[in-house]
Amino acid sequence: MELDRYIGEHIKNVRKERGLSQQELSDKCGFSNTTLSAYENGRKIPNLITIANIARQLNVSIERLYYGDDNIAFINTVEDDGRKIVNSLFLLWSKDVVNYFEDYKYMESMGIKGEDDGFFLRIMKHTYPIKRLFNGLNEFRDKKDTYTDPEAYLEMLLSSVALEINKEISRDR
Repeated sequence: MELDRYIGEHIKNVRKERGLSQQELSDKCGFSNTTLSAYENGRKIPNLITIANIARQLNVSIERLYYGDDNIAFINTVEDDGRKIVNSLFLLWSKDVVNYFEDYKYMESMGIKGEDDGFFLRIMKHTYPIKRLFNGLNEFRDKKDTYTDPEAYLEMLLSSVALEINKEISRDR
């Protein structure tokens, strides 16, 4: 997914949410209305410093402008610990840093013998939602081509596990 091609659309959406015209936002940011128009219409992609300036003027995170939603970003300003935990685990899983198996025979068939090949991580909290997340991610990896909309399924999985974790966090307070 080429996220940078959506930045302009996200800037436009937030600008409109804030009730600002292109001229008002460009004045606040210190560049021309035509430059902002080029960003919003995808003719130009702003650099990181410009995105940070626009985000500051709109009072949103850079992630909101880049991803369109703070909850999709790995690091975000939203107080949503469940989503932060899920995003962290998803990043580690997607980079093949961590994985989860319940079937030890499957592990052995892949040449994973246990502590000889590394170490096991112990899940201290939110065990069941995290197990569900990893099982769902592993199934997603194996069957990705069978989903009508893989990205929508993945987002549903991440969001539902984050919600479960948030419920557990609320109960523990």
